[in-house]
Amino acid sequence: MKMFLLAAAMLLMPVSTSARASHRVTVTAFPITIIDDLGDHVRLERAPKRILTLDASDTETLFALGLEKRLVGDGSKYSEGATGISRDFRYPSEWPSTAGRDYPIRAKRLTHIEGGYGTIPFDLETIEKLQPDVIFSLNSDHPALQKMRDLGLKVIVNNPGNLHGVLKDVALAGRATGTAQRASVVLATMNRQLAAVRSRVARLRARPRVYYEIDATNPLEPFTAGPGTFVDDAIHLAGGRNVADAVRTCSGTGCYPQLTLESLVRFDPQVIVLADAPYGTTTASVEARSGWNTMAAVRGGKIYPINPDLLSRPGPRVMVGLQALMRLIHRQTPSRPSSSLVSGPHGRATVLPPFDRSPNDQPKVSENRWIATKSFDGPVCYVRRGRQATTSFGPRPA
Repeated sequence: MKMFLLAAAMLLMPVSTSARASHRVTVTAFPITIIDDLGDHVRLERAPKRILTLDASDTETLFALGLEKRLVGDGSKYSEGATGISRDFRYPSEWPSTAGRDYPIRAKRLTHIEGGYGTIPFDLETIEKLQPDVIFSLNSDHPALQKMRDLGLKVIVNNPGNLHGVLKDVALAGRATGTAQRASVVLATMNRQLAAVRSRVARLRARPRVYYEIDATNPLEPFTAGPGTFVDDAIHLAGGRNVADAVRTCSGTGCYPQLTLESLVRFDPQVIVLADAPYGTTTASVEARSGWNTMAAVRGGKIYPINPDLLSRPGPRVMVGLQALMRLIHRQTPSRPSSSLVSGPHGRATVLPPFDRSPNDQPKVSENRWIATKSFDGPVCYVRRGRQATTSFGPRPA
């Protein structure tokens, strides 16, 4: 059962609905009192030198803020590992992965904190031994948090309910760690990415019906993201209509219902996005499901895998996920990933077309052995040489 995707999604459930804070970051003067997403007040006397994260999203955020050397541990871990993934599935965080510490790759060096998902409690003994000045957590489990606070530990919960909440929490992390200026740089990039999506979507007429698959272990009753969830917000911002908005059994940030096949056929999605692709779900396997062939997305071949980390981890890469989702939703023609061999000044390399790029884009050979393809917001590099494969998002690596 691919339930870690559902568990990770359900962690994006803010308990507090406090007033929206400004995303503007100013220079931090300590001592400072931080109000986290639960509405709890956390007082920090000085900039923390030893920081512990309990989930992958906060780890990614703190790496983006340049705090790698201050991180002493990471608690991100899935309840089970991904298996059966096609080797053509290339994204900035590599699958299969049994631990959330897969991006940035240097995060794997951190001391790992067991527990925190399902019924398994956090390893409080290891947490206490690491002597963190502050702990960042996505998990809003009150008993677990209280046990840490009883030990005298300071815990900040970053648990946003939408994409704007992610921006707020990046700013909060910057203030709490004394890296406000670096946070401003990260936020400027994220805001540019969000503005680019809004501009692109504003020029589009169609808003296709989208089914976002989280877990279809039972294809007769697949899990999806319902109205009011983090993914639902992303689908709408990306210019789509979430078919699960019609669900009446739940709503809000914790709404991840199972749909019946009959209701999904009735909703007739025009685009299917596979967040369970890391577990081996493919376009072909969806097409082969009994009763699914009447849906517009299946008939039109618009079934696309996506890296779920880009939308299930509320950190700096979430805007990359939003852009990827937008490109998938609004692709004009179906296409299947294939490899092509190109020649360049440093020999030949196999280019793996990304799933979120227009099939009309043509790869170019760069001067430093990277095969660069033009994406919506900048170069996305994909290269494979023999059995070695490397993937990079954003600026071309050195």
